[in-house]
Amino acid sequence: MAAPRLRVYIAASLDGYIATTDGGVDWLAPYTTEDYGYEAFLAEVGAIIMGRATFDQVRGFGPWPYPGRRTIVLTSRPMEAPAEGAEPAAGPPSEVLAALTPTVAGDIWLHGGAQTIAGFLDLGAVDRIELFVIPVLLGDGVRLFGRRRSLQGLRLVAAEPAPRGVVRLLYDLA
Repeated sequence: MAAPRLRVYIAASLDGYIATTDGGVDWLAPYTTEDYGYEAFLAEVGAIIMGRATFDQVRGFGPWPYPGRRTIVLTSRPMEAPAEGAEPAAGPPSEVLAALTPTVAGDIWLHGGAQTIAGFLDLGAVDRIELFVIPVLLGDGVRLFGRRRSLQGLRLVAAEPAPRGVVRLLYDLA
């Protein structure tokens, strides 16, 4: 079995934000009627790693969208109402990834937020970034990658127009 790839699949405004200053993502609503390759992407995912704020936000959207898919939630706080397949992990990214990787059939989706993604990027663990640039200017908010400790090169694999003026950018990490 090949080692799973750690992949980021995310949308950002044209000016580089993934959420408004209060963490809101309502600005993405007009774009949710399109698939943008999401179902094909999700079919390749065997597990998900997400930060606690992302987990709490997804739980607030309604029914858990990833039933039966192992989800590691990076948190040091107790999870009062964990979703099906969700489990807390309090260790550093390197330990979480080392424990998860041998158990996963398929790729691992690094499902935000910005601080979580930056931690795995700084570790050099991210293999691929699939970024959907949304034609909206937010002006302020949560930056796509947050603070980074290191410079990292990317190799463009694809740049494609998508419905509604969205652009899909696919990068492998150099």
